[in-house]
Amino acid sequence: MDSIRMEKFHARKRKQFVPSLLHYFVTLLFLALFLSSPLWLPRVSSCLLSLASVSGTKCLVLLCNIVVVFLVRTSESKTSQPSPTDIYEEYMNRKVNNERQDEWRSEKRTEEEEDSEEEEEEEEVSEIDKKAEDFIARINWQRKLEERRLLSYGYG
Repeated sequence: MDSIRMEKFHARKRKQFVPSLLHYFVTLLFLALFLSSPLWLPRVSSCLLSLASVSGTKCLVLLCNIVVVFLVRTSESKTSQPSPTDIYEEYMNRKVNNERQDEWRSEKRTEEEEDSEEEEEEEEVSEIDKKAEDFIARINWQRKLEERRLLSYGYG
């Protein structure tokens, strides 16, 4: 990696440290609230019921909508995605690296295939020559044997 990319990497890490720390703190806070819910939940539910009976269902719907809006905004802020230019740069770098590797592999394969094809052709030719020479030698040997038999039996 060059120095610019390293600086970008370290800057991202520094920027991500505080939100991640805040995220863990909020998670811990909600866990503590959940575990202590038997202490405060009955009071809150009775207050909400009394509020709903006093002001009607419109207030309860409004309160629920406020909670939904709050949750949606916090979820949008937490889904921080890298900028499109960073994604594009990373994509292009991977693509260039893959193309280089593919070219290198294909060149290496073609060289190996050419070498192996030449070796195979040479081996095939030498095997065929050897088989042909063995066959001719066997035929000549058989002819000599037959000639000796004929001479030994007196047919010649």
